[in-house]
Amino acid sequence: MIAKGSGYVRGNRQAATARLTSHFKYIEHRSRELSLESRDDRRIFTKQNDVVNRRDAVNEVMEHTSTSVNYHKIVLSPSEEEPVHDWREWTRQVMHDLEEAQGKELHWFAVQHHNTEHPHVHVVVAGAGYNQEKDREEPVKLYTSDYDLLRQAGREHSDYHFHRLLEEQFQELDTRDRTVDREFEAPQPEREPFRPSLEDFDR
Repeated sequence: MIAKGSGYVRGNRQAATARLTSHFKYIEHRSRELSLESRDDRRIFTKQNDVVNRRDAVNEVMEHTSTSVNYHKIVLSPSEEEPVHDWREWTRQVMHDLEEAQGKELHWFAVQHHNTEHPHVHVVVAGAGYNQEKDREEPVKLYTSDYDLLRQAGREHSDYHFHRLLEEQFQELDTRDRTVDREFEAPQPEREPFRPSLEDFDR
């Protein structure tokens, strides 16, 4: 599982808004793998909705910024050993674990991509989240430990363990079959050494 930040954005609000709009356009409309992706696969989604308007996503993110961070950009990409069948639900579970660790309600929006060798999800996280215990918004900061948590959550919520269990069962069956084949292999009769007689030669 790969979880990495492609950089967080801070500074001038107008410039940050323009950059965020461009980023959403890019991840929505970047060239698709036509055999694997439909237009609906590229819709912006969040924890509650499968389809979110780009303008609404930009507005909500920019309504929840902090003095230090406007928003974060994250890429989540499971490995081949971590198969994912429902990408939206998987993303929601992973981001829920991040919310739990942060102790804040996060404002995030995501788009899934299957146009490369490694399918992945682009996630935008607003720079401020609501802390229910303190009843206030606080800056959202992501450290190395948070990305470690995302990697662990990505594996936990994938079919990794089921995949490994199947592999182990197949290996066990293969080993058992080879053992049985050896046990029931018919013994080869011993061949008598060749002892030529006069009849074996031309006279």
